[in-house]
Amino acid sequence: MPRSRRTTGLSLAASAAILLVTSACGQQAQPGAGGGTGQGTETEETEAEGTITIAGEEANDHGTEDVAGMASVELEMDDSYFEPTVLSGEAGQTLGVELTNEGSNQHTFTIDSLGVDVSLSGGETGEAEVTFPDAGALLFYCQFHDDLGMRGGLSVGGDLEAAEEDDGGSSGGGGGGDGGAGGPGYGR
Repeated sequence: MPRSRRTTGLSLAASAAILLVTSACGQQAQPGAGGGTGQGTETEETEAEGTITIAGEEANDHGTEDVAGMASVELEMDDSYFEPTVLSGEAGQTLGVELTNEGSNQHTFTIDSLGVDVSLSGGETGEAEVTFPDAGALLFYCQFHDDLGMRGGLSVGGDLEAAEEDDGGSSGGGGGGDGGAGGPGYGR
C-alpha cells in the first residue's frame, strides 16, 4: 500500500507541474507591461492597423514617414493600402516616389491636382514625382480600391487637413509604370 501512496503523490506532483506549465504558456505579455525578455517584441509588426483621416477622407493606416529633406522614398502599394500611408515633408518639396505593387491586384498611385496617375500590375514597379503643397495635405489614392480605404497623403509638417487646391502653382509630374487601363467613373 505505501507504493500506491507514492504513485498517487507522483501523479499529483506531475499534474500540478503540467497545470503550471500550461497556464504559464497560455499567458501573453501585455504591451507596455514591463519585465521584457530582451528578445524584442512583434508589436510593431502584428499590431492591428486602424484608419486615419487625410484631407477629409478615411484611409487604411499603415504608418507615416518623415521625408523632409529627402530626394526620394519607397512606397509600397498592397491590396487595400499604401505603406507608408502618410509622407510628411516640407512645403513645396519635390519628392521622387519609387512605387512597388506588392499586391496581387492592379493599383494606381493617383493625385488629381498634380496630374499624377501611375498604374501598376501586381509585382511591377514604377516612379512618380510629387510636390508637397504649401500647407495641409494632398490626398493620393488607388482608382480601383479607393472605396476600400486605399488612400494616403502628402502632409506638410504632419497637417492632415486638406490643402488648398490653388496653392500657388505647385506642380508635380506623372511617372513610369505600364500605363495600364483606368476604369470609367474613377476620376475625382
